[in-house]
Amino acid sequence: MSASASAGFEDGPDLSVDWVVDGVAYNGTLVGTDLGGGLYSYAATTSDVGFSIDWVMTVNNNGSNGGFQLLGSTIGVTNLLAADSEFSLSILMPTIFGDGAALYGGSVGGTLTGEAGGGLLAGLGEGSSFWSASVDGTTIAQLIEDPFLITTDPFESAAIPAAAFGEPIPSLEGISPTASMGVALDFLLGAGDTVAITSTFVGQIPTPATLALFGIAGFNRRRRRA
Repeated sequence: MSASASAGFEDGPDLSVDWVVDGVAYNGTLVGTDLGGGLYSYAATTSDVGFSIDWVMTVNNNGSNGGFQLLGSTIGVTNLLAADSEFSLSILMPTIFGDGAALYGGSVGGTLTGEAGGGLLAGLGEGSSFWSASVDGTTIAQLIEDPFLITTDPFESAAIPAAAFGEPIPSLEGISPTASMGVALDFLLGAGDTVAITSTFVGQIPTPATLALFGIAGFNRRRRRA
């Protein structure tokens, strides 16, 4: 199964999306609509027996003009089955800043809405997290680490507590991306439930003054627990 976004100019970064639902893997590519000024928007819906996923994303791609790239997303996931389901989603954005250092930051939050039996959102096991960020395939941050459990009464909603890293965003020092920046989501969703997830992931080439302030030497793989 492939996914495609609304039609637009093809000079923006194509986003690779992958999703695994109860062990079944899918993938697609989203092509952005050019909004001008380095901004691109993406929108697509992917579905199959048992699930529906709405992808809405915005990319600010100024990697060659100041080294700033923002991946903002609002992802809605509905479990259409009568049993709890495991979801793993990832978004990969091609990103090349060149040699040197970069600053990173990001955040995640959202809302869980339950059905007649109430809502359920939980982790996938020890070592996993609800949201994670990576640079060139290396995880640099994990937010809302397992174990976590969010529930609702029937037909009610509950907030997913907001979490962030690299605050003030961006301020986590690391090396510049030579291939990609990416985010991943991993969670258990109750039968019939819907989760709406909003997140941002920012990478920026710092100014010489900022470099001196932070004393950047390489990846700092700190993880903030939420």
